[in-house]
Amino acid sequence: MIEDSTSDARGRVSTRMSGAITVGRRRSTVAVRNISLGGAMIELPSPPEEGTRIRFETDTTGKVDARVVWVIGNRCGLVFERAAEKPVYRAAAIA
Repeated sequence: MIEDSTSDARGRVSTRMSGAITVGRRRSTVAVRNISLGGAMIELPSPPEEGTRIRFETDTTGKVDARVVWVIGNRCGLVFERAAEKPVYRAAAIA
Protein backbone atom coordinates (compact mmCIF):
# COMPACT_ATOMS: atom_id res chain seq x y z
CA MET A 1 0.00 0.00 0.00
CA ILE A 2 1.25 3.46 -0.82
CA GLU A 3 0.47 6.23 1.64
CA ASP A 4 1.83 9.05 -0.54
CA SER A 5 3.92 9.44 -3.64
CA THR A 6 5.80 12.15 -5.49
CA SER A 7 8.05 11.95 -8.53
CA ASP A 8 11.44 13.60 -9.13
CA ALA A 9 13.31 14.59 -12.30
CA ARG A 10 15.12 11.23 -12.44
CA GLY A 11 11.87 9.29 -12.58
CA ARG A 12 12.02 8.11 -8.97
CA VAL A 13 8.74 7.98 -7.13
CA SER A 14 8.93 8.65 -3.39
CA THR A 15 6.59 6.33 -1.56
CA ARG A 16 5.69 4.62 1.68
CA MET A 17 4.90 1.26 0.10
CA SER A 18 5.57 -2.02 1.88
CA GLY A 19 7.27 -4.93 0.21
CA ALA A 20 9.59 -7.86 0.81
CA ILE A 21 12.99 -9.12 -0.21
CA THR A 22 14.20 -12.69 -0.33
CA VAL A 23 17.86 -13.54 0.14
CA GLY A 24 18.38 -17.28 -0.28
CA ARG A 25 15.54 -18.76 1.77
CA ARG A 26 15.17 -15.80 4.11
CA ARG A 27 12.30 -13.40 3.46
CA SER A 28 12.21 -9.95 5.11
CA THR A 29 9.55 -7.24 5.12
CA VAL A 30 10.80 -3.87 3.85
CA ALA A 31 9.59 -0.29 3.54
CA VAL A 32 10.02 0.99 -0.02
CA ARG A 33 11.11 4.64 0.19
CA ASN A 34 11.40 5.26 -3.56
CA ILE A 35 11.15 3.29 -6.76
CA SER A 36 11.97 3.84 -10.43
CA LEU A 37 12.08 1.78 -13.60
CA GLY A 38 15.65 0.72 -12.75
CA GLY A 39 15.67 0.25 -8.99
CA ALA A 40 14.47 1.13 -5.52
CA MET A 41 15.57 2.37 -2.13
CA ILE A 42 14.36 0.19 0.71
CA GLU A 43 14.57 0.31 4.48
CA LEU A 44 14.82 -2.64 6.86
CA PRO A 45 16.45 -3.40 10.24
CA SER A 46 19.33 -5.47 8.82
CA PRO A 47 19.99 -4.71 5.14
CA PRO A 48 21.90 -7.27 3.04
CA GLU A 49 25.50 -6.45 2.12
CA GLU A 50 26.44 -4.50 -0.98
CA GLY A 51 26.63 -6.84 -4.00
CA THR A 52 24.03 -9.29 -2.65
CA ARG A 53 21.57 -10.61 -5.23
CA ILE A 54 18.00 -10.58 -3.97
CA ARG A 55 14.40 -10.97 -5.08
CA PHE A 56 12.37 -7.79 -4.51
CA GLU A 57 8.59 -7.94 -4.35
CA THR A 58 5.61 -5.62 -3.87
CA ASP A 59 1.93 -6.05 -4.60
CA THR A 60 2.21 -3.75 -7.62
CA THR A 61 5.60 -4.77 -9.05
CA GLY A 62 5.43 -8.51 -8.47
CA LYS A 63 8.78 -10.32 -8.10
CA VAL A 64 11.86 -8.62 -9.54
CA ASP A 65 15.46 -9.87 -9.34
CA ALA A 66 17.79 -7.15 -8.06
CA ARG A 67 21.24 -6.45 -6.64
CA VAL A 68 22.16 -4.31 -3.62
CA VAL A 69 24.39 -1.46 -4.84
CA TRP A 70 24.80 0.56 -1.63
CA VAL A 71 24.01 0.34 2.08
CA ILE A 72 23.81 3.26 4.52
CA GLY A 73 22.46 2.50 7.98
CA ASN A 74 19.17 0.65 7.65
CA ARG A 75 18.60 1.70 4.01
CA CYS A 76 19.94 0.21 0.82
CA GLY A 77 19.76 0.87 -2.89
CA LEU A 78 18.69 -1.79 -5.35
CA VAL A 79 19.26 -2.00 -9.08
CA PHE A 80 16.82 -4.24 -10.93
CA GLU A 81 18.33 -6.92 -13.16
CA ARG A 82 15.74 -5.95 -15.78
CA ALA A 83 13.99 -2.58 -15.84
CA ALA A 84 10.52 -2.65 -14.32
CA GLU A 85 7.77 -2.58 -16.89
CA LYS A 86 6.27 0.89 -17.31
CA PRO A 87 2.66 -0.18 -16.57
CA VAL A 88 3.75 -1.94 -13.35
CA TYR A 89 5.95 0.98 -12.32
CA ARG A 90 3.17 3.46 -13.01
CA ALA A 91 0.78 1.32 -10.95
CA ALA A 92 3.23 1.58 -8.04
CA ALA A 93 3.25 5.34 -8.45
CA ILE A 94 -0.53 5.73 -8.33
CA ALA A 95 -1.72 2.76 -6.26
